[in-house]
Amino acid sequence: MKKALYRKRICAEKEKLTPEKVFHTPQYRDLLTSIGHEITGGKLTTLRLYDDKNSGIAGWNQGETVAVNLGNQITSSFLTLELKSDSLIGILGHECGHYRYTDSALRKRYAEHMLNGSWYPKEPVPENAQEKEALDAMNVYFERKDKAILSIFLQTASYLSNLLNDMYIEEKMCALFPGSIRRGILMNRDRNVEWLPTLREMLETEKDRLSILMNLCAQYALSSRVNAWDGADYELIDTLKLLMPVIDEAGKAADDMERYLATNHILLMIWKYFAEIIDEIEKNTTENEEQKPEQEEREGQKENPNESEEEPEEEKQGNTGSQTEQNEDKIRKEDTEQESETEDKTERNGKDQETESHENGRTAELQKFLQQLCENLPKCVRESGGFEDKQNECGISASETEASSDNALQKILYEMAKETLDKKIQKEIFEHLQKELMEIPFEEGHDLVQKKLCRKTEISDFLKLLTEKYEGQLKQVKKRLRLKLLPILKNQKGRTEHKLFLGRRVDLRNIAAPSGAVFKKQQPGKKLDICVAVLVDNSFSMCGERMDHAILAALCLYDFCMESEIPVLVCGHHTDGYRHENLKDETVYLHCCADFETDEKDRFRIAGMQPYGSNRDGTALWYAGSRLLERPEKQKLLFVISDGAPNANQYGGTGAKRDLQKIRKKLLQQGVFFQAAAIGSDKEAIQEIYEESFLDITDLEQLPALLTKKLLRFIRR
Repeated sequence: MKKALYRKRICAEKEKLTPEKVFHTPQYRDLLTSIGHEITGGKLTTLRLYDDKNSGIAGWNQGETVAVNLGNQITSSFLTLELKSDSLIGILGHECGHYRYTDSALRKRYAEHMLNGSWYPKEPVPENAQEKEALDAMNVYFERKDKAILSIFLQTASYLSNLLNDMYIEEKMCALFPGSIRRGILMNRDRNVEWLPTLREMLETEKDRLSILMNLCAQYALSSRVNAWDGADYELIDTLKLLMPVIDEAGKAADDMERYLATNHILLMIWKYFAEIIDEIEKNTTENEEQKPEQEEREGQKENPNESEEEPEEEKQGNTGSQTEQNEDKIRKEDTEQESETEDKTERNGKDQETESHENGRTAELQKFLQQLCENLPKCVRESGGFEDKQNECGISASETEASSDNALQKILYEMAKETLDKKIQKEIFEHLQKELMEIPFEEGHDLVQKKLCRKTEISDFLKLLTEKYEGQLKQVKKRLRLKLLPILKNQKGRTEHKLFLGRRVDLRNIAAPSGAVFKKQQPGKKLDICVAVLVDNSFSMCGERMDHAILAALCLYDFCMESEIPVLVCGHHTDGYRHENLKDETVYLHCCADFETDEKDRFRIAGMQPYGSNRDGTALWYAGSRLLERPEKQKLLFVISDGAPNANQYGGTGAKRDLQKIRKKLLQQGVFFQAAAIGSDKEAIQEIYEESFLDITDLEQLPALLTKKLLRFIRR
């Protein structure tokens, strides 16, 4: 296949690759791991990649582990693989920034202090009377240790501190790594800003003003602007303008303590929005308590609709006398005293129950609001873990990481596309070869046997090692042939003649030559109009040293043809090795190791030829000759390497010799020339078959060089 067409098909395969195929490969995992390892100064020990499309979390880190969600919504929103990869690298850079700079122990300490009713690291200093009033009002809840209200403070403070922390670490990572890390972080940041609603949209959804203000803070922190061109609530914008200097200063502070102090200060500045929420919750709690007795009364009536008052006991019983009246007076007196005590207890219990009911209702309302607040806050700002001890700058050079990450994805995509395309090409080649085999009209007798084409597509590690063993021996053979090969190869290449007095092209290198020889002429190389086929006997009798030298000879011929740009076919053949009564039951295996359209796996297939079964040479010879006759080249040369006469079912002795002579004669008449190398004990039988084309190979080590010399002589004729 031509290189231009091959590159075009690779580009087509690259376009078909999906994120699931690319991002879940070991190669891409290794890429992200190497990036994470480098940008953390070699301290990152574990990188976890997972795919959860339903999660709103893009990544997280905890302790010595950094995790990236390959199926996160931000990455999925980009269209191309390159943009998706940049997004994942940006998420990795963000989480590694937390790994390096975020102090999780300090954040935990801050949360514990606030829930326990104290400011951390210290109480904020009010800058005006309004903030002083806000501090006094908030301290009331801190002194009470009101968990419900403090939870709202903490949720807001956690969001603000994370927002400020994200600003700091992203600016640091973008400054340290201005290549793919910065590009990915900024891409993800812009996409998050695009998804944040406008001010009018938030007002129309009837969100609480605290949630709206937090969304505005996120917009400003991520993009330094707010999408409020169609907004109407200018009070929120005015509040945000007051917060902007605090946010900007805290986002640049190198110390985490400064960001927590800024968070406390912001809580004072937005106290009025907390007050609105608390008042609304108290109001809802009171309304619910007022409606509760009426609801209980209605429910009681539904449960006992036919209940009637009991008649007094006196009406049911008659008067039993004066003694009974005295007893009744005594009983009434005791009952009156007990009723008085019971009323006091009931009044106290009622107040306690009323207080407890009020607190329960208030807590329920606060929990409900807290849940709504969590849902309304932007999902792009979330808590991330980190080391217990804050990581300082590692002094990492960004050049290696940036250079490798920019090109590594393209390399991965190319390798994946190439692997897919190679499999398709191998399948196409096999189907084409199988079709050609079925279309070849075999001679009588050979048309009855079954023919199976074999072509290895997967190359094992063992086969690669085996090829390396042959490569070492092959270098020695090529070294001996170098003097004979160089003139042939030199004539193949084009050359340019310089310093000519006449010509059509000006030689710019010698344009100022005083002699006036300023022309040049391009001499085209000599193109060899020849094709070669190598047929190797793979029967079991070829095992051992014979097979090794046959493989070396085939590799030597193959390499020479490749360097000389000669189309070459290398084919091994053998039968199934069983004795059959009917020819239809016998199978001839044709191993197509290298076809005229060569590929990079040809050498491995040639080195992997293994002896097995017997040899029906007539079938293989006619197949190789027919393949040569299909070629457009004028000269056609067929090398046959065998160790003896044919030996198969109903195919041997004199009959097999006559069959091979007949096939050889037909192929010779059509322009196919033979060179048969006999490396076994049946040299006389092979000589009778191939006559003047016979080569007696007494020393097997001379086989590769001898066959190559024969090819050189044939070319020079």
